[in-house]
Amino acid sequence: MNESPADDQTTGPAKILLGFTRGVAPSKWERRWNAISPERPLTIVPFPEPYGRPEGADEFDMTLERTAPGSAPVGSASEGPRTHHALRLYDEALALVLPKGHELKGIESVSLADLADVRILDHPDHAPDWPAAEPWADPAWMPSDIHAALAIVATGLGGILMPAPLARHIIDKHSHIAIRLAEPIAGGTVWASWRVERDAPDMQHLAGVMRGRTARSSRASADDASGGSASGRPSKAEKAAKAGKTGNRQAQPAKAKAKLKPNSRGAQLQAATEKREREKAARRKAKRK
Repeated sequence: MNESPADDQTTGPAKILLGFTRGVAPSKWERRWNAISPERPLTIVPFPEPYGRPEGADEFDMTLERTAPGSAPVGSASEGPRTHHALRLYDEALALVLPKGHELKGIESVSLADLADVRILDHPDHAPDWPAAEPWADPAWMPSDIHAALAIVATGLGGILMPAPLARHIIDKHSHIAIRLAEPIAGGTVWASWRVERDAPDMQHLAGVMRGRTARSSRASADDASGGSASGRPSKAEKAAKAGKTGNRQAQPAKAKAKLKPNSRGAQLQAATEKREREKAARRKAKRK
């Protein structure tokens, strides 16, 4: 079949391919870019790998990839040959994934204290900075990847920790529930990365769009493998952590809780939570004796 002029890349507008991992939503950047640079349309292409770049990533002009907290994309750090530029965009929240029928179902967030009553299963992507997971008695039992870990969670054996945006996209909602952690612990870091040899004004321009820079903004370096949010402002997690270190001097007064109807689902959950807190307090008191 003959190729139409619209499909002919030699006569049509040259596209920029942006690959992105699960849990990242690049459509806002696609809209912004295409509004200001229609002559070089941005095409977004998902890839299944939850961490890092996929095989064949060279087909993309730029990738949006996830790393463990505190890590940088492969080839972007100062150690060894530098193959990629990297721009840190934001940190993700951390979530606890549990089997569907777990007693914590319906709770908006869990604290570190709540995790003491949950069996946290270890898996290959469990980051060292997260609350500790229970080691497997036999290392051979360790699930091979995050999907295998979710299959084990569905059996009711325990729960796992993972980035909240990734959990929303890959858990089976018929088998799992995902609850955010109340504490500001980073679940993962999302980066924009591109090959050193691909670096050009269009890549710098796209990186600027992701940073929130407009045409009237002063130009800043897009190469930021050391940290910082896409806008140059601290992330929510960083702000919360800073507030905790400074005593949260500007903390707002807590809002009064809405009165729950007797025997409602909310009242039952609240009663169950209060019961667990009383039981934990009793156990702590018994240990002190």
